[in-house]
Parts: sequence; structure tokens; C-alpha cells
Amino acid sequence: MIDMDHHVKKKNLILMVISGILLCIILYFLKLSLIISLPLIIMSIMFYVSKHRGFVHSLPGILILSFLLTFFILGIHTLFYEFNINSKIIFIIISLILGVIILNKKILFPFFIITLAGIILSSNILLNSSYIYLSILLGSLSHIMLDLFTPSGIKLFNPISRRNFKQKSGVVLIVLWGFLAFIFILNNKHSLFLIYS
Repeated sequence: MIDMDHHVKKKNLILMVISGILLCIILYFLKLSLIISLPLIIMSIMFYVSKHRGFVHSLPGILILSFLLTFFILGIHTLFYEFNINSKIIFIIISLILGVIILNKKILFPFFIITLAGIILSSNILLNSSYIYLSILLGSLSHIMLDLFTPSGIKLFNPISRRNFKQKSGVVLIVLWGFLAFIFILNNKHSLFLIYS
């Protein structure tokens, strides 16, 4: 997701903005929630104006993007739920939309097969905004941590600081990330089990 700021993706971002605007207009006239279209438009603009490894590759950037993507997912769920569509169908639709937006086209088919199987085989799927946000945030953090190990590094606190961080910061962030993930799992082991049982 955070690599949508590449200059080669500008055409896709323009299509995302146009799709978001059209969706916003349609939802407005149908008197439905705009919670899907607004995050899509804002994310597209953020990626379009950001330079590669700029704001969207920083901690403030991924905090905001994770928040917007969470509301996008919740908006899709709310929209389809209003039409009494089965929860598993809603999760399949959400996964397909996210796959098309986020993933490399080369891995879309395996992603769809694995996701479809996981959703169909799950007996109890719950939508929890905290888990959605944390999943997106942890995934984005892992991307940033790996980028810290590249020769160019990243500006971890952009726009607050222009300082470039590299490998040492990556090690610290990995340890912190692992510690926080461990604490999260310990504190939520019962509720996590309910989601995947």
C-alpha cells in the first residue's frame, strides 16, 4: 500500500481519485454514507502529492493511512450490510477490492484463492475496527522497517523531521514492533481466538 507513491503509479492514483469522486456523487444521490469515498479520495491525493519514500513512508504517514484505510473497509462493510448481504460475501468483496488496490498484479490470483478459502472455511468472522486498524498499521510498519535496511533509508518522522534513518533504527523498530505485537496477543488471546475459530 505505501508504495503507491511511486511515480509509475500516478495513472492508477488518478483513476482512484476519479472513482472516489464518482462514488461520492452516487452515494450522495442514493442518500447513503460517504464513508467509502472520502478516505479513497484523501488517500489517492496523499499518494499523488507524496514523493517516493516521503510522507507515506513515515510513522505519521502510516498512522493516517491506516486510519483512512480502516474507515474505507468499515464503509464498504456498512454499505453492503445495509443491503442484508451475507457477512462472508461482504468480506470476500472487501478482500477483492483491497487486493486490486494494494497488491502487485502478479500475486492477485494466489491472494484471491487463499483469501477466499480462508473466508469460506472460517465459521465465525467478526468485524472489529481495532483489529483492522492494527493489522493495517503492523503491515505498514513492517514495510517501513524493511525500507530502513535499504542503503537510502527513510525519513521516519517526515514532515516533523527531515532526518534520514537507516539500519540501526530498523533494528530498534523491529524489537519494539515484536514487543508490541507480543503484548497485543497476550492481552487479546481470547478475542483473537474467537475471530479465527
